[in-house]
Amino acid sequence: MEFPAAILFDLDGVLLDTEPLLANAWSETAIEYNQHLSSDQLLELKGMRRIDCARKVHEWIHKENSIEELLITQKLKVDKQLTKAKPFKGAMDLIKFCINTKLPIALVTSSSDESFRIKCSVNPWLNLFETKILGDDKFISAGKPSPDPYLRALKILDVNPNKTWVIEDSYAGSVSALTAECNLLFFSKDIEILNKLINEFNQDKIQKINELSEIIYYLKLYKGF
Repeated sequence: MEFPAAILFDLDGVLLDTEPLLANAWSETAIEYNQHLSSDQLLELKGMRRIDCARKVHEWIHKENSIEELLITQKLKVDKQLTKAKPFKGAMDLIKFCINTKLPIALVTSSSDESFRIKCSVNPWLNLFETKILGDDKFISAGKPSPDPYLRALKILDVNPNKTWVIEDSYAGSVSALTAECNLLFFSKDIEILNKLINEFNQDKIQKINELSEIIYYLKLYKGF
């Protein structure tokens, strides 16, 4: 990968350690309907928009209750969880480094505007992003794993996808980024998903990272400082 023209950031599981919180909320929601979601089912929800998650959960619990009712139940659970959202180590430093070096960035998340505002209330540094593609963006016809969210960000920033880095942790988000022809920095310990992505896409466009601070190291290395 060459020095990026821009870096696009996922939010949950990349900048904020919220994936366990979101999984808990969906798990607690299913329990309200006397159902248990397996770890594989919860993993399948990772990285997707709330409405898309609701459709899957509604299908799994086999209840006649509407998706709207399911969303209301889940909202009561998730709003409490999200106030506990904390940043991953190095998240703020990386965003500030990109801004200080004038490297274009954008946030591309499945979170809705309302969900994003809750996360911002305890993590105001997220407002440093001038460009934000949220899950309920009216210009997006489909959420991750569709490439639409990343294509939208690429269009706004007016950058070449082949020269753009995307930081993702989920399978759905990674597929979205790679289908949009971006380069993927896979921020996850899930080797099974990593191998699946390598088998499905060009390995040269995928690199695994263990810490966000590694990205600052790479950027400094490319620039020679």
